[in-house]
Amino acid sequence: MTVNEESKAMEKEIICIVCARGCRSLVCEDEEGIKVKGKLCKNGQAYVKSEYRDPRRVLSTTIAIEGGSCKRLAVRSRGPVPKGKLLDCVRYLKTQKATPPLAIGEVVVKNILGTGEDIIACSPLETNIS
Repeated sequence: MTVNEESKAMEKEIICIVCARGCRSLVCEDEEGIKVKGKLCKNGQAYVKSEYRDPRRVLSTTIAIEGGSCKRLAVRSRGPVPKGKLLDCVRYLKTQKATPPLAIGEVVVKNILGTGEDIIACSPLETNIS
C-alpha cells in the first residue's frame, strides 16, 4: 500500500448534524492531531472532531413497568451516551422496571453503566388504580 492509499484508508467521512445543511467532511488523525477536510462552520468543526474521537448518541427505548397503567414506558438518556455502550445500556434496561408514579423527566436509572448519563421518563406514569 502506498503512503497516499494508507492515509485515505485512515480517513473517515463524517456528516455534520449540527444544523440541517449536513456538511460532509473527511477526518484523519496523525502525530500533529486531528485534521478536518471540508467546509464546516466553527460549531461543525467542534462536532466533527468530537464525533471522531468519541462518538455519542442519545439512547431512546422503552422499559417495563411494575404495577402501572400500561406495560412499557418510553425513556431516553438525558444526554448522549458513548456509542460503544449503547447495546450494553439497552441490555441493562431490559432487566429493569419502572415503578409509578413518575413525572416527565424524572430519573428512572441514575448514571447508567457509569456513563454519567441518567435515563429519564419521556411521559408521566400514573399508579394503576383498579
